[in-house]
Amino acid sequence: MNAARPYVSFVSYFRNDNYTSDFDLRVRRATAFLARQLQKASIPAEIILVEWNPPAGRPLIVDSLGPLPQGDCVQVRAIVVPGAHHAPFAGADEWGMNPAAAANVGLRRARGAFVSPKAADSYLSNELVSVLARRDLSEDAMYRCDRLDVVLSSDDLDRLDDAALLARLQSVESHRHERLARLPQWHVRDLHTNACGDFLLMSRGMWHTLRGFPLDGTILSLDCDSLIMHAAAALGIQEVCLPPACCVYKGIHAHLFSNRITQVFTPWQAKLDAMLMRARWWRMLTVTRGAFNYPKRKVRGVESVVAPSIECNFVKRAEAWAQGVVPELHQPENWGLGDQPLDERIVCRAAWDAPSGVAAQ
Repeated sequence: MNAARPYVSFVSYFRNDNYTSDFDLRVRRATAFLARQLQKASIPAEIILVEWNPPAGRPLIVDSLGPLPQGDCVQVRAIVVPGAHHAPFAGADEWGMNPAAAANVGLRRARGAFVSPKAADSYLSNELVSVLARRDLSEDAMYRCDRLDVVLSSDDLDRLDDAALLARLQSVESHRHERLARLPQWHVRDLHTNACGDFLLMSRGMWHTLRGFPLDGTILSLDCDSLIMHAAAALGIQEVCLPPACCVYKGIHAHLFSNRITQVFTPWQAKLDAMLMRARWWRMLTVTRGAFNYPKRKVRGVESVVAPSIECNFVKRAEAWAQGVVPELHQPENWGLGDQPLDERIVCRAAWDAPSGVAAQ
């Protein structure tokens, strides 16, 4: 292969398990849209699609993407991860997807100078792509933007061409996941972590330094996207929040992960919490929740896994890093299944990846 590398890689991950009734259509359309968008902007780019733990008897989504332009500046690469790599995680029998582990497979193998995870059914605004097209990103920065949740029908995806679909995304009513004010009782860095798993662009080197998203042995790995942002900041990476027009659009559906999380209190925890809240002792509330690890969290559909509280899992670590503690890297050297032979295939080959002296077909 020649020495050329893409400027940017996007890593998406999914499973063909009827996550939504039209999920395969959502993935196909968003993938083709992104490929054409990056090609139009002449950005040497790579789209990595990780198909995690494919169900037996169902076709692979990566086999049904349809024709994509060959020999241009965008490459689409598929990686299939068999179920044997999903089974060891707690909760694996209840839910067939592990978003953080799946993302790490693609992040580990990404070749772009800059890399971001991306939901498989989301869309980038043209303004965001224009920022990438300038090719002036800094290795010392992490780039963030807002996510806008919109209603998209199967008919929209089937009927509208790219320009009309983007116009619809821009015009329909949306819910913006904008930067949230940092809670004063949380002594953490002030970062834009709201929906940060949908766009978090950092250098490939920093992703490797951090060894991808932190996993917790379950299929949930809650707070992993916020944790990696705060770990990067603790290592000196500066956050750059892009203007509001630079955004990610995501079609809403009934299975959005954040809508499935509930808090779990024991009776004594609920009484203590109520007392501290009545007294408006907000910092004490945070410290107490972190010390006693409550309220724990459950995700609908994964009843066997009870996750730690956000104060215990995220706030305690982020506060320590904000005070100068260097983040410990618990991911193994083979993070992202780096030492495992996986089924990889080129769906759409870019000109920059052609063998030396041979034009891409």
